[in-house]
Amino acid sequence: MYNWADTLHLTNRVLEAAPLLPFIAGYLRRMNLPPLYRLVYYYVGAKSLFYMLDVVSRSVFRNNVYLFHLSTIVTVLLLSWVYYRLIDLVAVKKLLPPAIGVFMLVAVADALFLNKLFIDINSYSQACGSTILITLSLLHILQLSRSVQLLEQQPEFFFSIAVLVYSAYSVVTYVASNIIYSAGYDKATNIRLDTIISAPDALLYAVHMGMLAWMFSFFPLSINPRQALPYWLHYSRWRQRAHKLLGNNILPGIYS
Repeated sequence: MYNWADTLHLTNRVLEAAPLLPFIAGYLRRMNLPPLYRLVYYYVGAKSLFYMLDVVSRSVFRNNVYLFHLSTIVTVLLLSWVYYRLIDLVAVKKLLPPAIGVFMLVAVADALFLNKLFIDINSYSQACGSTILITLSLLHILQLSRSVQLLEQQPEFFFSIAVLVYSAYSVVTYVASNIIYSAGYDKATNIRLDTIISAPDALLYAVHMGMLAWMFSFFPLSINPRQALPYWLHYSRWRQRAHKLLGNNILPGIYS
């Protein structure tokens, strides 16, 4: 019989599939995405791939820690490159490359010496990367607020809100998880505490991906919805069966 912990665990597992939503939304519009937003599409594509690798790693290797290290690097590099092109401040153009260099050093040290690639999740590199992304998202929102166009009419606004929402809490999850698994609790207690800590993170991750899907909705579809259906599903080719009597249509005006 399921208890609250099992239900919460199942909910977390379902929310982890959130990247599939913006990936599908971006895929349907991939031909009409500006080059800058294709980077975001590649980001959600990478996160979708990490989700599938996570499922395999849990069931086959019983270890998915390495994916946290790799995912953080991909996330920070791709999203920082988007902000490098979005933000007009000269200071950002000058300071962002060395900041990314520092992040990469922290990420390598975290994977090799601090938390280890297969031992603990990367709380140090996540904290460093999230600090960079939070700063960039705030600067970008400030830049957008000076525009005459309403914020809700700008797709990049939803991008920055998505980044800010998730990055602001993810550090808490990573640090808390490391503390829990280093505290010496028994396995069952570790799993339950990890489930509780991960629940807000999973929810905000789903919100993060939902906002990116909303951002993609600003762009037109690459193909007409009717043309996207298989040939045999085109409703324009469906015909009602003619009702005949002695070889003649009963309603010739409709079925003739």
